[in-house]
Amino acid sequence: MDNNRLAIFQLRILTVTSGVTQFSIAMVNLAVIFHLRAKFNLSPQMIGIASSVYTFTYFIFCMLLGNVYARLKPRHCVEMSLIGMAASVLVLLLAEVVWLAFVALGFYGLFMSMLWPPIESWLTRGKEGNELNVTTSAFNFSWSFGAGISPLIAGFLVERSTSLPLISGVVVFCAVYLLIAISTRLVPGIRAMKSEHQTNSEELRDDRSTPLRFLCWAGVVTGYIALSVIMTIFPIYAVDQLNISESRVGFLLLIRGFATCLMFVYIGRVSWWQFNKAVIMGSQIALAVLCLAGMRIASIGAYSVLFFLFGILFSMIYNLSIFHGASGSVNRSQRMVVHEILLTIGAIVGATLGGTVYQYFSFNRVLFYCALLVLTPVVFEILRTIGTRKTIVLN
Repeated sequence: MDNNRLAIFQLRILTVTSGVTQFSIAMVNLAVIFHLRAKFNLSPQMIGIASSVYTFTYFIFCMLLGNVYARLKPRHCVEMSLIGMAASVLVLLLAEVVWLAFVALGFYGLFMSMLWPPIESWLTRGKEGNELNVTTSAFNFSWSFGAGISPLIAGFLVERSTSLPLISGVVVFCAVYLLIAISTRLVPGIRAMKSEHQTNSEELRDDRSTPLRFLCWAGVVTGYIALSVIMTIFPIYAVDQLNISESRVGFLLLIRGFATCLMFVYIGRVSWWQFNKAVIMGSQIALAVLCLAGMRIASIGAYSVLFFLFGILFSMIYNLSIFHGASGSVNRSQRMVVHEILLTIGAIVGATLGGTVYQYFSFNRVLFYCALLVLTPVVFEILRTIGTRKTIVLN
């Protein structure tokens, strides 16, 4: 198989892997909320903390083991991740005491840290400009499509039993492992893929990173704070306060995922947003305004519009981070680890603080604080720009 055909085949395998795996992860994550409440009668605050356990261990092991992952062949990391996540969810399902469920969630996050940075580095290796844009957009569409349709299916399964989506997650993880293993055996080019550490030691290249990545990274932190609130706190609020069924909550989350997918497809076909500081700041400002608008609504119709717009803005903020973080960089694995660490920080803050604020105050207060946090990087960037201009004038 020539290099071009190998690259296309590899892209297809990895995008399918990303989409199906994210489908399973999103299904498990939503099911965990209802499973812990049904089985252990946990409070919203404790559920928020539980949701942060796997994101926290994901964050920790991304930091501690990022360099280790870069020294391993990416397919080995992905295979170990899939088997490990399946085993962790199985333990969670069988747990009869809360502490064991929390331990299982911790290992779930550990094995998840072996998935996304290696896949993202594997996909983007050696690509720049439009080729990088097409690749990241295909990856983003794939995982967002899986994440988008997952809540709807998970919602229907949860209404029947909180165990069903967890069992389904284990089955899907094992199926994706078989896909990677079989593809590796059939295509020698995938099996021969070297670790990034070995590739960089053999090929000397100049780093041409863009400073815009810092503002994009700040945006992905705050964007994930808002997303975490939507995915972990809103379902509880909708069921308890708005009397919306679990399946309808899943439908609302499906709308967000659908909008995210559409935007990723569009982003992959245009380039006007690349290296555009106004787009970076504008998307963050718009998300803050949307959070404030969410304080004024309570109907399913209004939430449908809100979630659709949220999906569009979130996809832009996410894509800006992964594209500008990877662009020009030699150490893609390290950049993907940074990207994953930052979004994980956002997910932890959103779940823990969001759950606490919701329990002691209200969901509107949660949205208000989200808006303030989303605006913070923009305000700092404006002040930094003003300070820089004053310095130039004085000199």
